[in-house]
Amino acid sequence: MTSDRNISPAGDPTLPAGATHPRFGDIFAYWRRKTPPGRLPGRQHLDPLEIPQLLRHVALYDVVRGEGALRFRTRLVGTAAAEALGADNTGRFVDDIMPAHAYPDFLAAYTDVVENGRPHYWERPLPFANRDFLAIQRLALPLAADGTTVDVVLACYVAVVHPALKNRPRAAD
Repeated sequence: MTSDRNISPAGDPTLPAGATHPRFGDIFAYWRRKTPPGRLPGRQHLDPLEIPQLLRHVALYDVVRGEGALRFRTRLVGTAAAEALGADNTGRFVDDIMPAHAYPDFLAAYTDVVENGRPHYWERPLPFANRDFLAIQRLALPLAADGTTVDVVLACYVAVVHPALKNRPRAAD
């Protein structure tokens, strides 16, 4: 784990560019409030009762270390996140459920969150055939039980219309 945690010169983590949805601002502000000075917050610092309006939109991924690449097991998926993603995959490894062509991008993004302990934002089309009309905006935040070694990734999701469909003419009603 490196010491670079997307920390500004003042020592404050910054919300990644592009993460403009109010839900991201809310979850990021909550995560920041729970961040001990000079450390990362852990799952133990979060209280679901403090963020009931966000619970439907979040997922938790356990970081599983072993030989080779990191793996990510879905610990929890909120109902709105499960609806957007097309399934509640609680207990399953992401590499077992995500299409092989899409997994490398996920792995690279989440590995960055784990290794650098910094937030990560992306918007991308959903890689699932039954969800090709949607894109997903996702803010991933690192959690570390010991304050340093990321062991859980907290993700907040916003479903949006796939960018290629936004300007498509609608059929006459």
